[in-house]
Amino acid sequence: MHRRWLIWLSVLLAGGLLLPATPALADGDPPGDDGVVIWNEDYTLGENERLDGDLVVFNGDVTLEAGSRVAGSVVIWNGGAEVEGTIKGDLVVSGGGIFLGDSAWVQGDVVCTWNCDVELEEDARVDGRIVEGIPLRDFRFERWRGFPVPVPPPPTFWASGPARVLDWTLRAIRGVVAILVVAAVAGLVALIWPHQTAQIGRTVVEAPWPSFGIGLLTTAAALALIITLAVTICLAPISALAALALGAAGLFGWIGIGALVGERLLQALKAAYENEIAPLWTTGLGTLIITAISAGLSVALCLAPLGWIVTFVLGCLGLGAVVLTRFGTMPYAPHRPTSPPLVSAPIEATEAPEPPEEGARSGETEGA
Repeated sequence: MHRRWLIWLSVLLAGGLLLPATPALADGDPPGDDGVVIWNEDYTLGENERLDGDLVVFNGDVTLEAGSRVAGSVVIWNGGAEVEGTIKGDLVVSGGGIFLGDSAWVQGDVVCTWNCDVELEEDARVDGRIVEGIPLRDFRFERWRGFPVPVPPPPTFWASGPARVLDWTLRAIRGVVAILVVAAVAGLVALIWPHQTAQIGRTVVEAPWPSFGIGLLTTAAALALIITLAVTICLAPISALAALALGAAGLFGWIGIGALVGERLLQALKAAYENEIAPLWTTGLGTLIITAISAGLSVALCLAPLGWIVTFVLGCLGLGAVVLTRFGTMPYAPHRPTSPPLVSAPIEATEAPEPPEEGARSGETEGA
């Protein structure tokens, strides 16, 4: 809302610079019936004088003496107002001060904004509201009917056209810069700790379900711990350190997944077989790809839930791999159930044949 009014005021001031300046009225000249616009000069409405219209002053001060009357509103940009008379409409001052004397009577609102102060005497009367230090958000422009330069409500073109385009452009530039920064950090991490980064990627491939489960549990436990520590007063700094550690672990896991994606991508393109590519470039490329995809899906209106899911799943996978490998310092060996040893069947004992009797053996010998 504040940006909307800033854009409108800039347009108003830029358009006003193209208008011819209206000279200040002399003390003896009667004011006009359609209002007065003053540029770079002070304005004074004498005692018992009347202005049938609005008074707008740019870069000047306004003095309304006792008994004077302004039938419209008084708007001052970069100037102050000293009021002893009556203002039927609103009094708006930006970049100056407001002084309301004992005989001052403002039938509308008093708006003092952008480095402005309000000073009221005891008998000063204000029928409307006194708004101080807040931009023109609820000011009613419909009272300015006699203003020679019409001031309608802020046009929707400037509120929804260039302002939104500028906002989207700045957001896009900020998002691209953030993605490039993450990719650069990933490359530096892979350059300093290449084996640890590769170990995290291998763990995600070899044990995806344990990595996701451990990452989910670690996230829940860490958030509960951070919230618990943040509630206390003396342990609040520790909660900040815990949050920082969780963020560093999550970023390291994200980089490990990026290194895996970059390596697989270059292998698919057969670039890794022709020339040896440093982990700096593979990790930076892979992290750039997954970060851009997740950010792009999150920005898209219809695909935003998918982007959040992708970010959450990859984050849990990477964080779990970091925990399982102790930040990539040791390989993770998944537990594999061993089969029971084979037991051979017992051999049944066979009875030995009984030796023949002596008579039978002697008969066989004689026959031979």
